[in-house]
Amino acid sequence: MPVSSDPLIWIAAFYTIAATSYAFRDNILFKFSENTYIGAAAGHAIVMGIKNIRDYGWAHIMKGEMIYWVVFVLGVMLYFRFHRQYYWLYRYPIAFLVGNGVGISIRAAIHSDFIKQIIETAKPLTGATAFDTFNNIIIFIGVITALSHFIFTYEGMHKGTLGWMPKVGRWMILLALGASFGNTIMTRFGQYQGRILFLLRDWLGIVA
Repeated sequence: MPVSSDPLIWIAAFYTIAATSYAFRDNILFKFSENTYIGAAAGHAIVMGIKNIRDYGWAHIMKGEMIYWVVFVLGVMLYFRFHRQYYWLYRYPIAFLVGNGVGISIRAAIHSDFIKQIIETAKPLTGATAFDTFNNIIIFIGVITALSHFIFTYEGMHKGTLGWMPKVGRWMILLALGASFGNTIMTRFGQYQGRILFLLRDWLGIVA
């Protein structure tokens, strides 16, 4: 396959190489690609913000839904942050945003990090296959021992006959953190592998 003649692919290849050049040392090409990315991201965010205001705000006001004026007023009040005398007015929309965000995140966190975790832990130990059974047993032991590691109100939990439980829990926590870190690294390598494949296939035409 010949080298691509598409200018867009050449531009993408240039920014790919320029961005990864930081692996050797900081240089002007990396700074250029970084600033370009930040500028493009900021421009995209502004355009999408205006589009959202038009589609999800102004369009409803034009339909007679006056409740959306409250959102517009709160949005304008955010800019009082830059006024010397009335800067305190921006605290009201900030309080609304923080309260709304905390409420939504707490609801999602309770469901995903609490209820779902209890459901997964309370599964029967016997699974459809031997591997499922082994996996369920490991999860059950890991949860119980990891929780015991954070029990400090009872001194005997970390000493005596029960002292092995928080020690096992500590190792379970370290294994979970290591697995999470390894998964993050593999995800990054997977993304970079896609860019390398783009350079070799779409740009240079070396591989099919």
